[in-house]
Amino acid sequence: MTGHGGSEGPPGALAGLRVLDLTTERAWLSGRVLADLGALVTLVEPPGGHPARSGPAWLAFNRGKRSVTLDLCRGRDLFLRLVAAADVVVESYAPGTLQELGLGHDALAAVNPRVVLAGVTPFGQTGPYARHAAGDLVVAATGGAVWLSGDPDRPPVRISSDQYFLHAAAEAVVHTLVAVRHARLTGRGQHVDVSAQLATIRSLMNAVPGPYTDGSVVDRASFGEPVSGLPYRQLYACRDGHVLATVPFGPGPEGYLAWLRDEGHLTPGLEAPADGDPGFPELLAGALAAYFRTETKATLTRKALERRLMVAPVNTVADLMEDEQLAGRDYFRTVRAGGETLRVPGTWARLSATPLAGGGQVAEAGADNETVWRDEAGLSALELRRHRDEGVI
Repeated sequence: MTGHGGSEGPPGALAGLRVLDLTTERAWLSGRVLADLGALVTLVEPPGGHPARSGPAWLAFNRGKRSVTLDLCRGRDLFLRLVAAADVVVESYAPGTLQELGLGHDALAAVNPRVVLAGVTPFGQTGPYARHAAGDLVVAATGGAVWLSGDPDRPPVRISSDQYFLHAAAEAVVHTLVAVRHARLTGRGQHVDVSAQLATIRSLMNAVPGPYTDGSVVDRASFGEPVSGLPYRQLYACRDGHVLATVPFGPGPEGYLAWLRDEGHLTPGLEAPADGDPGFPELLAGALAAYFRTETKATLTRKALERRLMVAPVNTVADLMEDEQLAGRDYFRTVRAGGETLRVPGTWARLSATPLAGGGQVAEAGADNETVWRDEAGLSALELRRHRDEGVI
């Protein structure tokens, strides 16, 4: 089988699933994951192409999708022709937008009762915030993630790149596939309403149940610094960057003391673990810091593994590009985009019988207009030419 992106291999796990992708930047990832899993994903762009086509996010999240162009405001009936043969429509417009275009779930179900409509929005389709505009930072703030980011003695900060709509887009994939399964069993599709705020809350992990279990409240903590219940420092500088050392686990402090002793870096006061001594973790951290500064990440990781100690390198992007584990799994792929050859991330998992597609190439805007509008939607050559001339396609 040859995928849309030109990759050779057996059909993917979702082979035969037809997806219409109306998403904005908020949820491009949804269609990308479905395409990687083998679905036939058709990106529906405005005539001339999406305005964000030149950005790096476009290349990352829209590989492996077909592309057709359509003005949804004037081409409602044309879009419904595509819906008639689709299993899924995924979108991320503001709540009510598709309804205003006459393309809400009821309208889609009228031509295809089995179709699943998945929508990713900042706060969901209902509630007092449903119509509020919000970017990734607002979602992170209202979902609690910003409060936990940064140092405790300073105001909270945002992470360096947008992330929380990606959580929502990934959630949309999971719940959409559940809805597809239900549709195949019952013949009835449904509307999947994904709130990025709620998806953000799900990413907070142990911060969520604390107040309801033991009454604890997780607060900001400088990454790698001691916190209540974990008095040992974790982040250390070394010759070529940083490493993370998790002292309490595995052999524990005794293992690190033995390592320091063998390396000649055991300082006075550290001859043996001092149970109950509140100053011991700081003394150990100082000795480890002095020793780690003399070694590279690779050397420290190797020596720690030999001692079954939990030390890991803090990899930079450059480190990842040269990582032997990723190379051993053939993770990075080479693709052509915009006349350039790029090295890009590949698939996140391996399925033995239905391998993931890995993204493939990036289609030009409207690259599949002939195939989709004529062969699949049934337009004649004359009709297609007229719609093009009128700026509808």
